[in-house]
Amino acid sequence: MSSDVQQAGPVTAAERILYIDMLRGMALFGILAANMRGFNAPASVYGNIKVLFHGQADMIAQGFIDIFIQGKFVTLFSFLFGLGFAVQLTRAEARGAKFLSFYPRRLAALAVFGLIHGMLIWWGDILLAYALGGAMLLLFRKKSQRTILWWAGGIFSIPIVIMTAVYIAAMFGKPLFGNDPNKPPKPPDMEKINSIIAIYSHGTIPQMLHENWVVWKSEVISALFGFYALGLFLLGLWVWRSGIIDRLGEYKPVLKRVCAWCIPVGLALNTFVTLANLRPQTSKPTLLGYFANILTMPSAHILSAGYAAGLAVLIQSDAWRRALTPFAAMGRMALTNYLTESILCTLFFYNYTTGLYGRVGPAIDLIPTGVLYGAQVVFSNWWLVRFRFGPMEWFWRGLTYGKFPSMRRDEPLAALAGAESASSGAL
Repeated sequence: MSSDVQQAGPVTAAERILYIDMLRGMALFGILAANMRGFNAPASVYGNIKVLFHGQADMIAQGFIDIFIQGKFVTLFSFLFGLGFAVQLTRAEARGAKFLSFYPRRLAALAVFGLIHGMLIWWGDILLAYALGGAMLLLFRKKSQRTILWWAGGIFSIPIVIMTAVYIAAMFGKPLFGNDPNKPPKPPDMEKINSIIAIYSHGTIPQMLHENWVVWKSEVISALFGFYALGLFLLGLWVWRSGIIDRLGEYKPVLKRVCAWCIPVGLALNTFVTLANLRPQTSKPTLLGYFANILTMPSAHILSAGYAAGLAVLIQSDAWRRALTPFAAMGRMALTNYLTESILCTLFFYNYTTGLYGRVGPAIDLIPTGVLYGAQVVFSNWWLVRFRFGPMEWFWRGLTYGKFPSMRRDEPLAALAGAESASSGAL
């Protein structure tokens, strides 16, 4: 093994940032809640779940998720991915190691995890997109803070520019990308939707695996989200370099102002977007629809900033820090917990066990969401009392550094293994 890899091992326990783990662990609840409708219904209705579930309780539950959760926690996970990248880069440089001697292997392993997850378990995988975005992030490891912010802003502006061009073209009757604004929107293909529901709720294992493959192929284009996520990665890189995470106490007044502004503004914008998306679809573009579209991602990012700042303020209180510390274990096992959520939820909803796929809506989905997340918090704390790493984190480290570290806490720790990494979460 090269000396570079030996020097580049995971950061020690003393270097771990508790705030990062807490934020990642708490964000896993939002990821699970947002993904639940994807575990329980076809991909084609993910953005319009009312096609299947029309009850008032389901509409209220989904409205709550859309306003407070949807898009907010994938924002935080993307931000934390960039922050974790910066932590590893900083530690590697401090130890005199070459970052490129191990990080590409880390990304390659993540991409393989994503391919297996997406093709065999659940179509809504994010790991492949993160691996692609992480590869692009390598290009910015030596860029200035100013350059990083300019690139992040440019990436965030691309969807807005494209949607504006589409709207203007549609207003003049010149459709872009083959969309004719004069044609009414196509109704959902209920025959196809019901056939997918039948496969997952009553089909055989080969039929379900085949449908996984079919859906994954149709959704693999979503891996291009990695390019947009690069903007959030860059913000995480910028924040770490700025020293904010290391000096949360000094930035407390600023964090309070961010929380005080971003949470109410973010909630107002997300409420507007959610309500606007409930309007009946029309064949003509509308100004209301245009603003709902361009504000979808910025509104999620604004509220996410409020959440992150709020947690940073809360943990500066001893009582709050003690109360929230159990969520840090969840964050230290983020990859394990993320994959476990997909495995257990598909096992539960598919014909592997209950066959409830497509039969229970967002309101009922809140119950398994809370039960599973609570169980994961308990299990993560139990596991990390006995072991240094989560199972998938251990496996990922071994693939990254070319040597598998000792797992149990009562075993001597190899020099390479160090202890937990502040970038342990995959997401």
